[in-house]
Amino acid sequence: MTDHGGYNIDKSDAGASGNGLNRRSLLGWLSTTAFVMAAACSGGSGGSAADADPSSDGQAGDSSGNAGAGTNTSTGGDTGNTTSPATPTGQQTSISLFKYGVALTTLEGSPDSLPGQLGGSVFVTPDNHFSYYKSKGLDHIRLEGAWERLQPSLYGALGEQLLDSPGNPNDPLRNPVALVKYDLDRAKSNNLKVILDLCHNYGRRYIGYNGSWANKTQVALGSAQLPIDAFADYCVKIVQAFGSHPAVAAIDLMNEPHDMPTGATGWRQAAQAAITAIRKVNTKIPIMVEGYNWASAQVWPNVNPDLHTLSDPNNAIIWSAHLYFDSDGSGTYNNGTQVATADQNIGVERLAPFLSWLKQHGFSGYGHVGEFGAPDQTQWQNIVKNFIVNAKSNGIALTAHQDIPYLNDPYQMNLFPTTTSSGVITGADHFIIKQFSAL
Repeated sequence: MTDHGGYNIDKSDAGASGNGLNRRSLLGWLSTTAFVMAAACSGGSGGSAADADPSSDGQAGDSSGNAGAGTNTSTGGDTGNTTSPATPTGQQTSISLFKYGVALTTLEGSPDSLPGQLGGSVFVTPDNHFSYYKSKGLDHIRLEGAWERLQPSLYGALGEQLLDSPGNPNDPLRNPVALVKYDLDRAKSNNLKVILDLCHNYGRRYIGYNGSWANKTQVALGSAQLPIDAFADYCVKIVQAFGSHPAVAAIDLMNEPHDMPTGATGWRQAAQAAITAIRKVNTKIPIMVEGYNWASAQVWPNVNPDLHTLSDPNNAIIWSAHLYFDSDGSGTYNNGTQVATADQNIGVERLAPFLSWLKQHGFSGYGHVGEFGAPDQTQWQNIVKNFIVNAKSNGIALTAHQDIPYLNDPYQMNLFPTTTSSGVITGADHFIIKQFSAL
């Protein structure tokens, strides 16, 4: 089991490929300079983002029909213009589709082991995980999956390769498309919304599939081997396959892009290409955009110089950052042994640059933290509580990391409680779940 799903990536190391800054080095750099906070706090206020209604085109909306998604309304297209957008009309004050949820790693795990085995590197989440989170007041899940597992061949069909299942070669869930739909159906039956995070790929993927993965090679998005239009093609096919499902609340374009050949500008270009392509087939689905260099909230303003210039004709962008509380912000917590800092507001402080960026560019109320978490230990509880309370007061939707479908998995941030061998819950709720339930 890996906590961030393959590519042999540990956020505490030097990165999977490329020579750019990773989350550890970014936060190490941050600790030696006050530039980030100064830059983040220098921006003026902006207008709220515009309303969108994903209930059209078969998309899921809340009971009021609000999408709750922010956007830049710049008409400059993909020009790289760095000016702030004009205040849009149809203002809305917060994301309304979802507030508090949890990540499910259904199709993410170990994509370096392709195609993946059901019950091994690929998870079939038990039914009671859906019902448990709903019973605790959560309203959404972030469904994680790997690009090459859904689309083995660039520009190819989804579900081209079946997953391994030695125990049952006729299992319909061997088809990854069927497995995603199975999760969507169970989310719907439990009244949970779903963020489609099916490109949990860090700005890269494996290529070389020709019926097998014997000669696979990992390449970065924006390289000659993995052009931006291949990414846009995949995003379109994901929306076509799943976007009309009533449980779907948004599509997250890419998890934690980093170390791309053309850097942050290349990520903005890729995101714009995906948005433009998606809008040709679906005009309503909210589109979630993560920041460059691991989506870090703490350094967001400095590593995303032009991300705010993204243009969506439907005004339905949600901005998604990630944030952890350990010393390097990696979320590894030294395998759960790290001693918590005495600074009980470290999460509040690490969120502040992202909040300032949202305000500066007119996106207040349209921010999301797609990953946060801490070991279920007393020493982290006030830090986590202060962060959640602050995020709520600023209209930030939260998705905690993560649910583990394996029975009683010891991972330090596993949000599912201890159960009996038959799956009956006997353990206490994780502190984060208790905080969500209290809101």
